[in-house]
Amino acid sequence: MPVKKLMATLFILLGFAISVQAETITLKHFTTGSYQQLLKQHQNKPLMLTIWSTTCTSCMEKMPVLQALKNSWQDINIVMLAVDDLSNKIQVQAVLSEHGLADGDNWILADQNAQRVRYEIDPNWFGELPRTYFLNSEHEREGISGALSYDEYQSIFAILLN
Repeated sequence: MPVKKLMATLFILLGFAISVQAETITLKHFTTGSYQQLLKQHQNKPLMLTIWSTTCTSCMEKMPVLQALKNSWQDINIVMLAVDDLSNKIQVQAVLSEHGLADGDNWILADQNAQRVRYEIDPNWFGELPRTYFLNSEHEREGISGALSYDEYQSIFAILLN
């Protein structure tokens, strides 16, 4: 019986440690109008908007790729938008922290009408994940659904910077 209590205590402490670490990550609330705010914030700069969720297996598998991109392409502004429910904020923060993405431009969906926000980002996007938008410095964009390889990102980034 003491072993079970010890294990339970360890799991509680581990959960507490993750949530304390995750709470230090700033997550901006993405609502109606946030997409336009994002474009203004990154005016005349190339931008990659990655839309993901903690419940998306492909999204989770590609987090190390996003970390590598962030480290090797400082000229590209990488923006992360988690479409998880706002109540999952600590889990989103923990994922970002675990993958070295905590200090980036991180957002979480905070609008009751997710469909309206999706339409504002792209009327042709129906919610499939992961979804990535590549915007050049004039903010001409291309949206791609599905997971990309590091080499595919590299090719697209080379075009964005030219």
